[in-house]
Amino acid sequence: CIAGKLTDTTVAASIKAVQRSGKLQGKPTIIVHGRNDALVPVNHASRPYVAQSLVAQGSSAKLSYIEVTNAQHFDAFIGNAALPGYDTRFIPLHVYVNRAMDAMYDALKTGKALPPSQVVRTTPRGGTAGAAPAITAANLPAISASPAAADAITFSANTLTIPQ
Repeated sequence: CIAGKLTDTTVAASIKAVQRSGKLQGKPTIIVHGRNDALVPVNHASRPYVAQSLVAQGSSAKLSYIEVTNAQHFDAFIGNAALPGYDTRFIPLHVYVNRAMDAMYDALKTGKALPPSQVVRTTPRGGTAGAAPAITAANLPAISASPAAADAITFSANTLTIPQ
């Protein structure tokens, strides 16, 4: 921008500076996103990036996308008394971030395959806002090494298909 004037060249350079190619250069990657994230919705963040990356990398992609139901990225809000209902409606996404990190460690250390892309279907605790029952393993199913067809996220013909 010269003397405050915006030119076609500066606009093009600015656009290019913020674009992402999706090319992960052969690096194994796991993306974890909470389906119920209202601040960073899956349709405006992870889903398009995953699709772009799979288009850019083709069959060489080492990308796993884990979408977790009943989760959003504000885990600190779950037990906050000032925000009643978070405890009854949401599960902690951080559990799945840790599980993804463990899966990545296994992949890098032992060559184990990354988990397939999938929807992980959690169960909210329910109960009374501010006094939800304790969270248990039943609320937090594992990331599957072989997800059911109804949970598998697939990519074909430049289309990312995510089960509801």
